[in-house]
Amino acid sequence: MDEERKDVLLPPTDIEAEKAVLGSMLKNRDARADSSALLRPEDFYLREHQEIFKTMLDMDQKGTGIDITTVYSALKQRKTADMVGGMTYLSKLMDEAIVPSNARYYAETVSDKSKMRQLISEAEAIRDAAYSSEIPPEDILDNAEQRILEIAHKAQRSGYVDINDVIIENIRQLQELEKGGMDKGIPTGFRDVDKILGGLQKTDLIILAARPGVGKTAFALNIAEHAASIGKKVIVFSLEMANTQLGERLLSMASSVPLENIHRGELSLDQWDDLSAAQDSFFGMDMVIDESSVITPVEMKNKCRRFKQDKGDLDLVVIDYLQLMSMGGYRIEQREKEIAAITRSIKIMAKELNCAVVLLSQLSRGPEQRGGDHMPKLSDLRDSGAIEQDADVVIFLKRDDYYSSEDEQADIDQNSALTCAVNIAKHRNGPVGIANLTWIPRYVKFGNMARE
Repeated sequence: MDEERKDVLLPPTDIEAEKAVLGSMLKNRDARADSSALLRPEDFYLREHQEIFKTMLDMDQKGTGIDITTVYSALKQRKTADMVGGMTYLSKLMDEAIVPSNARYYAETVSDKSKMRQLISEAEAIRDAAYSSEIPPEDILDNAEQRILEIAHKAQRSGYVDINDVIIENIRQLQELEKGGMDKGIPTGFRDVDKILGGLQKTDLIILAARPGVGKTAFALNIAEHAASIGKKVIVFSLEMANTQLGERLLSMASSVPLENIHRGELSLDQWDDLSAAQDSFFGMDMVIDESSVITPVEMKNKCRRFKQDKGDLDLVVIDYLQLMSMGGYRIEQREKEIAAITRSIKIMAKELNCAVVLLSQLSRGPEQRGGDHMPKLSDLRDSGAIEQDADVVIFLKRDDYYSSEDEQADIDQNSALTCAVNIAKHRNGPVGIANLTWIPRYVKFGNMARE
C-alpha cells in the first residue's frame, strides 16, 4: 500500500521523451527549431538534461554550429561535461533518437509534464497558504489565480502564419464589412470622433490624456455608457473614484439632472421622474465597475478574463487612471520604467483578450507653461515616453475655457455649453485630426456639436 502511495506521488515525468528531444536536437536543425520554440530549460525534469538543452540554446543564439563534438566542447567550457555524463551520455542520446522528425511530439510531451509539475507545486503552495491564518482568503485566491495563469501564459506561444492565409482573412473581413455583417469598431457616440477613428478597434490601447479637471473621466464614461447601451460588454476600473460617485455621474449624464443636485439630494418631482427614466435605461446593460484603489496589470487581466468567461465576451475596458497603478511585487526602481512596464502589460492584455482598452493618463504641466496655444503634445505625456510608444491611439482633451487670457485657469459657467477640442494626436492605423465637442459642466457630459 505504501509503495502504491509512493508511486502515485512521483512527479509527472517522461525521461525517455526528454532524451528523445535532446538526441533529436543533436542530430537535426529542424528538431532544434521545433524544440526551442516549445521548451525552456526548466521544463526538463533532470538537471543534466536542463544543462544540455541550455547549452545548445546558448550555442544556437551565438551562431555556433551544433553537433556532438561542439556541444561536448561547450559543456567542458561551462565545467558541466562530467555532470551530464560526458561524451558517453551524449552519444547515447544520439543513438536513441531514431526519428528526429518526431522532435515536436516529444517536446510537447515534455512541456505537458512540466506544466503538470508546476501545477502540483502551485497547489502545494496554495494549500500551505490556506493553512496559514496570517493571509486573508481573498489574497490567497488572487495570488493563486495569478500564478496559475502565469503557467498558462508560458505555454501560449503563437506560431507563424502563412502570408497567404493572412491576406485571405483580410479579404474575408473586407467582404464582411461591405455587407455590413462585421463591426467596424466600437462607436464612441461622438460623430466627429468616430469619423476620424472609425470607432475604437479591438486589441487597441487608447490613451486618453488631459490636465486635471478637463473632463477625462467624464469623456471615458460617455464612451463606456454609449458602448454598453448598444450591447457592448464593458468594464470600468476606477482607481480614483468610488463606484457610487461614478454612478452619480452616469445618472446625471443620462437624465440631464445637474450632478450638484444629485449629490446634494435636492431634487424636484420632475427631476425624480428623469432619474427614474435614466435608471431604466441602464437595465440590461453588460457594464460593471471595479473600484479597486490599488491594482496591478496582472490582477486587472484576471478580472477581465473572469468577466469574459461569465459574459461570453469583452469589448471595452476603461481604466481611470494610469498613474495610480503599480506593478505590485515587481522591483522597479524608477517610476518611468514602472509606467513603461504597466503600459506594455495593458497593451498585451488588450491583444490577448481581444478588446479595446481606454487608459486615462495625466499630463505634465507643459500645456500650461506654453504661452498662447495650450494644446497638449505627445511629449506632455507624464512619466514615460513608453506611453506614446505602446499606444495605438492617443487622444488629448483641451477646453478653451480652462485658461483665461492670462494663461491661468478660467472661471467656468456651470450652466452653459462650452467647446472641447478632442485632438487625436496619434492613430497607428488611420488619420489624425481634431474633433470639436460640446462640454456641459452641470451634467459632466460631452455631446456632439450641432451642425450648421
